[in-house]
Amino acid sequence: MNYETPVKSMTVTSYGMFTDKGNYMVGRIVEAAQGLIQLDGDELNAWQFAYRELMKLGHTDEFGEATDTAVREEVYEAIVTDHFSIPFYI
Repeated sequence: MNYETPVKSMTVTSYGMFTDKGNYMVGRIVEAAQGLIQLDGDELNAWQFAYRELMKLGHTDEFGEATDTAVREEVYEAIVTDHFSIPFYI
């Protein structure tokens, strides 16, 4: 039997990281946060999740810039649509 496997093209969005690998890692966090929004519709929960994951990623030697304000702003913009209700600084 042959099963058709959906293949998602791999594109790397720039989130302000220094390398494509870093942008890829942050992109995975953004995708997971967007998935949370689809599940429960709570952007604050998704932003808190993404922020926490960026902090964890930033503790590695290779991706220390994950905690930079520019990266956090890019992730926030990718996740949050209601900028008046969801605070950037949490």
